Amino acid sequence: MTGFETYDAFRKVHLELVTEALVKGNNPRQADWTERIAVGSREFVETIKENLGLRAKGRKILESDGGFQLREEVNTYNANSDSNYDNIGGQSTFYWHVNHEFIDS
Repeated sequence: MTGFETYDAFRKVHLELVTEALVKGNNPRQADWTERIAVGSREFVETIKENLGLRAKGRKILESDGGFQLREEVNTYNANSDSNYDNIGGQSTFYWHVNHEFIDS
């Protein structure tokens, strides 16, 4: 329950809060909500993980700030690469010439 008597009352207050946050710029991004697959109670997060089936393989449920979150480890792209190839630049470039000839028939 939200504590509002009607849906219209809820909508009005919600619109006011969102508008105020946008006008004041008081809307920082919250990584827990934007970078996680699921956030909430342990039961909720476990249910989401179960429903994902194979897609949840390797994803971990972690406890944080009084709740739980389903996430996967974040690995940097270059973590397992050879340092000689950090900047491949022109090493992977293949130059070729295409001669476009148009023939009228």
